[in-house]
Amino acid sequence: MKKHLGNVIKLVVTLGIGVGLVYWFMGQMSESDKQHVLEDIKRANYFWVLLPPVVGFISNYFRTERWRLLLRSLGYNPGFWNTFLSVMLMYFLNIFFPRLGEVTRCGVLARYEKIPLDKAVGTMVLERLMDVVCLGVVVLILIIGEHDKFFLLYEKIAQDSKTTLAGIIEKNQINPLLKYGVMLTAMFALIIFIGAQIRAKGFENIVASIKERIMGLVRGVISIKDVDNPLLFIFHTVMIWGLYFIMPYIGFRMFPETAGLPLMAAGVCLFFSGVAFSLTPGGLGLFPIFMQTVLVLYAVKGSAAISWGLVQWTAQTASVMIAGVISLILLAILNREPALEEEPLKA
Repeated sequence: MKKHLGNVIKLVVTLGIGVGLVYWFMGQMSESDKQHVLEDIKRANYFWVLLPPVVGFISNYFRTERWRLLLRSLGYNPGFWNTFLSVMLMYFLNIFFPRLGEVTRCGVLARYEKIPLDKAVGTMVLERLMDVVCLGVVVLILIIGEHDKFFLLYEKIAQDSKTTLAGIIEKNQINPLLKYGVMLTAMFALIIFIGAQIRAKGFENIVASIKERIMGLVRGVISIKDVDNPLLFIFHTVMIWGLYFIMPYIGFRMFPETAGLPLMAAGVCLFFSGVAFSLTPGGLGLFPIFMQTVLVLYAVKGSAAISWGLVQWTAQTASVMIAGVISLILLAILNREPALEEEPLKA
């Protein structure tokens, strides 16, 4: 119950920030700007609007195969469709509850493929570590190829964030007594919870359970050393991030004003979209703001700098939500338990 309450509070806070940014963003636009954005939405080439989400779905195929490769190194061979649908479900849930999707996709395989949750989580953690390494490579490429624009953008976005979010926090300092009171109450509640668990299960059993879960997590993380085909693992990783890289590049074709932007501009969009997604659910509010900043620096004129981010975010979010709902339905259908046969009535 407490865990769910914490998730709800986190969702309300991040969603509130996102909605507030949308309200602020729209408030900065004149009526003329809003009219131009509506015209841009109508004139957009929707082939190039819809193609990036399709490329995103293809990247999920490679993410699925990479994850299955890790799980096979632990002695498990999950079915493709359960694994693929769990990955799609992950992105869907992350729109509403950041990071919940990662745990849920592991739970799906634990339920339908009988893979221990701790080991599935361990491989998921390894996947995320690989993604961090790949993001670092993207940053390195941007520093080498676009260092002037990249650092200028970083400083500008950091300054904008400080004047909007941090500035609000500084003006509304929390009463120190209230702050420490909340901290002490939380610590007291945690002590009571731990004491109740020890009394109900026994200290030795709790320690043994924690050790078992930690070892399962460790085995999942180090499973990379037992991968049968390391080159295939690297290939899947390169394909995932290569497709991520070209998604915004393809999306640039939706407007004539953005069609000529270089591949490096897509890399900059990729990095700052990742920042937006990490700060608000699904990048709500922040994604179009960050994308506008990027495109303006690349000399995109007129309302296209605003419209591109709005259209791109809407198409991507809608596709993830539709795919998530379909994944939930398909998981229930594909894993439906057969009905028990009725025994014949005895005469």
